[in-house]
Amino acid sequence: MTKLEQAFKEADQLPPEARERLGDDLLHYIHRYLALRNDLNAGLRELDSGLGVDAERAFANLKARYGA
Repeated sequence: MTKLEQAFKEADQLPPEARERLGDDLLHYIHRYLALRNDLNAGLRELDSGLGVDAERAFANLKARYGA
């Protein structure tokens, strides 16, 4: 049994309101995870095609902006 299957099994023992809230939270987390994964993949495709910003310039801009 996977951890996710175990979590679903244990969640079935919760009151309906708690299950609904847990389901909302899980869906929100999954959607954020998938969006981040898509953004990272898009960024990697841009870098692979030579569209990325020079790292030296990017870090210099970040240091200037945040004073790090």
